[in-house]
Amino acid sequence: MVNLLEYSAIFLDIVTPRRCLLCSCRLVHPLAHKTCKRKILEDYLCPACREELKVCSPDLTGVGQIDKVFSGYLYAGVLARIIPAWKYHSRSEFFPVIEVFTQQIISRCKLSASGFDLVTAIPLSKSSLRKRGFNQAFFIASCCAEILDLPLLGHQFTKVKDTPHQAALGRDARLLNLNRDVFRVAGKADLENRKILVCDDVMTTGSTLKAAAGALKKAGAVSVTAVTLARVE
Repeated sequence: MVNLLEYSAIFLDIVTPRRCLLCSCRLVHPLAHKTCKRKILEDYLCPACREELKVCSPDLTGVGQIDKVFSGYLYAGVLARIIPAWKYHSRSEFFPVIEVFTQQIISRCKLSASGFDLVTAIPLSKSSLRKRGFNQAFFIASCCAEILDLPLLGHQFTKVKDTPHQAALGRDARLLNLNRDVFRVAGKADLENRKILVCDDVMTTGSTLKAAAGALKKAGAVSVTAVTLARVE
């Protein structure tokens, strides 16, 4: 028997049809889902696109100054299309799906507030922020902070040197492009003996995260754990 929600979903499918954000395939309206009270990937991506997602292993042990790295997915298929479109081409419709990815990573990796004191993000240089209009890593960090109910370290953690974009460099050049002095923590930020969760969108060589972790530990952090949406295999 069709219930009221299913009737509503059928009506809304006719009036305001939902489409997959990537392939424009028609989606079932969220009201038809039993989980319609919360955001789920089914609201944004079709089954074929969701099938392309390749889940990473739960965690990667320490890399340089980073104590642990957690990545949600391999940077391939769907994510290799979503992240650049969101990041470089002002595709604001991807914000909700990035939020869902973040929720799923925190749940799957069993990250809890008890393991951290605050959340931060890999900062952008001032010129990159002006050009892009937003910091994708800060959006991920803000999602993590809200889910875990932790304070968010924002403007006190900055990038003070405008280096070439990592995405435009080869592997060896990426490793040489960044060092700990690229990032700075403001003196008034009290990180002494704090456990930090630092967020970014993609991990390739880990050089950006290692440089950030070095700066945070130099400022007094006792541990730095990284979370990224994706990781290059």
